[in-house]
Amino acid sequence: MVDPIAVLARSFDDPEQSLEVAGVRKDVVHVGDTPVIRAIYPTGWLHSRDFGPDPCSDTHVGYCVSGRLRVWWPDGREVMVEGGQAVVLPPGHDAECLEECTLIQFDGGVSAARRFGL
Repeated sequence: MVDPIAVLARSFDDPEQSLEVAGVRKDVVHVGDTPVIRAIYPTGWLHSRDFGPDPCSDTHVGYCVSGRLRVWWPDGREVMVEGGQAVVLPPGHDAECLEECTLIQFDGGVSAARRFGL
């Protein structure tokens, strides 16, 4: 585990981990003991096709740097996430990337619902 006092700022120019999951590029840095993810979703990416048919079971907390992501829930709620917006996305959603989207997510490793008490 990283000493929480040891690292108080990190750059995504030098991520601790880089990977691709279902077409989404993810770069991970730790700020203190908090993993922070830069996720780049390609245009046309669809959660229910690319990750599987089950809705996402995590709560996501983050900031949209650029792009557009449409997110919806089975009860009919829908939100358009666009560059410059802070977001909280409760579980049970599906999502489609309408324009390459870069999200900074503060929920890596554990659902934001548990991390932030949502």
